[in-house]
Amino acid sequence: MMKKRIVGVIGLGHVGAHVAYALAVQGIADELILVDQKEQKLASEVQDLRDAAAYLPHRVTVRAGDFADLGECDVIVNSVGKIELLETHDRLTEMDFTIPAVRSYAHKIKESGFDGVLINITNPCDIVTRELALGVGLPRGRVFGTGTGLDTSRLLSALARQTGIDHKSITCYMLGEHGSQQFAPWSCVSFKGMPLDKWAVTRLNTLIEKVFAAYDNYEFHVVSHMINDFCVVELSSFYLDII
Repeated sequence: MMKKRIVGVIGLGHVGAHVAYALAVQGIADELILVDQKEQKLASEVQDLRDAAAYLPHRVTVRAGDFADLGECDVIVNSVGKIELLETHDRLTEMDFTIPAVRSYAHKIKESGFDGVLINITNPCDIVTRELALGVGLPRGRVFGTGTGLDTSRLLSALARQTGIDHKSITCYMLGEHGSQQFAPWSCVSFKGMPLDKWAVTRLNTLIEKVFAAYDNYEFHVVSHMINDFCVVELSSFYLDII
């Protein structure tokens, strides 16, 4: 008999609830164990997922649990947080809540016998991830933070919208800390396999071809608009902003 894929989610706030839903809908887990200190909130999320599971093309079991139950899990997602603290737009302010919270239950995860992979979403992401690694005591390489993964997807989405290039044809990364210290290494960005400078030259060559074609058709107003759009949008508001 195949071993069940069991995933635990700690913290059923806005992010944690979405994580649990995505895990259920995508069929990533055979069983979900949800943990939250707010019993009514936990019961509601469990019931919602059970109701949704009835219409899924695959089977998934959802149940409420405690830290002692997490020993059964292959993967745990830590998503404890306090959304009100983000009003300052500084993720470090969440530390006053999240670090004491993590310290209050990290040893409980360890005592459950958990021996899988722990993924942290809670902010400040890098600091909390380190705290979990120290508290749970798993071998090196078993505790991960989502880090700048979300920020990379945001950059990718912005570049796709700005350039009109499909996001699957863009390669880019955000590096550093998931917060005010992150940065984009533009030397690593490529569009359809081309670095930024080569992409700009390619766009210029495309513009030249269109301009000559418009001249041949005496469409001088089109030429004016194309050159203006290229200088204002593609060069000024994108390429020159980056370099």
